[in-house]
Amino acid sequence: MTKSPGQQKGSLLSSMLLLILFAGGILVFADFLLQPDRFPVSRISFIGEFRHVEKSALQEKMAPYIGNNFFAIDLQKLEAALRDIDWVSDVSVSRRWPDTLQISVKEQSLIAAWDKTGWVTSDATIVEIPGLKMPGLPRWSGPEGTQVLVQLRFQQFSSLLADVGIQLRQLSYSQRGAWQILASNYLRNEQISIRLGRRDMQDRLYRFARAYGQTLGELQQRLISVDLRYPNGFAVKWNIIEEAAPVKTG
Repeated sequence: MTKSPGQQKGSLLSSMLLLILFAGGILVFADFLLQPDRFPVSRISFIGEFRHVEKSALQEKMAPYIGNNFFAIDLQKLEAALRDIDWVSDVSVSRRWPDTLQISVKEQSLIAAWDKTGWVTSDATIVEIPGLKMPGLPRWSGPEGTQVLVQLRFQQFSSLLADVGIQLRQLSYSQRGAWQILASNYLRNEQISIRLGRRDMQDRLYRFARAYGQTLGELQQRLISVDLRYPNGFAVKWNIIEEAAPVKTG
């Protein structure tokens, strides 16, 4: 049975009225939730390893949010503020009902020593930490602002040398744009200074690595230094490996 035009109009008006009432109810409920004096934040919890990030710095940033409405806090704005704290690499903030903000912090890590007193973090920032000693990290050096380039070259050169059992320990980039390496082969007790020069560094190092893997690494001498700045070869300096005296028995 079809509805008359009047009935159809009445149904449409009823539907619109219900929609308006529903939307109004949502607005009233949202206004109730977002009232500044309702649902105050009273607790802050922190998650993460805090080797360098000071919890006091985090707490200072969080202090203005204590007592604010649980639902009204702008989490993205808060996260941006917390990322400005020294040593913070990333941070996420989440709500935990009924009154807690949970702060998950990821610290920057140290990946290399820089010059004499600095350190390079995982986001390529130079920081000064007086008295810190981390002998297991490589040491880099270069002109101001070149740490990203030095990091890239370190990764490239390390990959070439690792294939023949050599570990890159130090990488220096001079003001004139020349590169120099200090590397080790612990199995042969070798510490090798390698001069790469200012151009064709990867080709030169590849040529050396190939020769080391085929011949140089098998000889009964220790390499002390290698100069790769020659167009068709390289110069080496040796130190004789002393063989252990035979042990007498009986």
